[in-house]
Amino acid sequence: MNWKSAIPNGLTLGNLLMGVLGIIFSFQGEMLWSTYCILLPAVFDFFDGFAARMLGVPGELGKQLDSLADAVTFGVLPGILLFHWISIGLGDYFEPLQDRELSNALKASVALFVPLMAIMRLAIFNIDTRQSDRFIGVPTPAMALIVASFPLIMELQYNLNFYVPINSDIALGTLLHLYPWWGAWDFHLILLLWNPLFMMVLSVVLGVLMVAPLPLLSFKFKNFSWQDNKQRYGFLGLVVLLVLLVFLPYLIRIDFMPYLDYTIIPIILLLYIVYSAIAHLISSK
Repeated sequence: MNWKSAIPNGLTLGNLLMGVLGIIFSFQGEMLWSTYCILLPAVFDFFDGFAARMLGVPGELGKQLDSLADAVTFGVLPGILLFHWISIGLGDYFEPLQDRELSNALKASVALFVPLMAIMRLAIFNIDTRQSDRFIGVPTPAMALIVASFPLIMELQYNLNFYVPINSDIALGTLLHLYPWWGAWDFHLILLLWNPLFMMVLSVVLGVLMVAPLPLLSFKFKNFSWQDNKQRYGFLGLVVLLVLLVFLPYLIRIDFMPYLDYTIIPIILLLYIVYSAIAHLISSK
């Protein structure tokens, strides 16, 4: 292994290290820090492959190392976060596992479907020769970023102690008094993210999407020409427009438009899936 390959491999190992730290944080009541341990490796995951291609050192070692790191950071860690999130909705997060009702433990365990399918998806990726310019199935980092957005939305966007769900009209009324600018969108979103049934269904949906035969856009740039990357640049242009929508209500108040803030993360990822499907249909024709 020469010094050039040490750069992308070092980024990949940084990805793995952050994933392990995120798992530790999640069991210490620091789920927001666990979220950061997904966001930062998502940057590493983009630049390790990019650096390998730019330095001319792509190889089997880097490919296998990347998948192993992704299995932890974008597979196991999001599954554990979802397990904790369902436990929060059930009021069990601070209860020792052995003291929880069996039914609640089984409900939270639905989240473990995510790491199982994430690792299956990574194994398929390693042997599927079709996944050079496009992904087949939702990439594990995209799935992980959806999960990582929940603590950001609840704590940084709404300034809530998300470990203690709101479960009464009195509590909702108190929030309305404290935050009179919240609209129906905000309350429905908050209650949805605390709903354990929604998180259980989401765990299954995310797991299925990772292994489903869906052709999705890959952002592994081999060059920066318009002709080879016009679909990628088109999506990035839409992302810029969505980000501008985040700041628009702060500049010009529009009654029907909610403050999106960190909610833009899952919205962009949903757009990514829809845009990829449309782009694939256009390319096929």
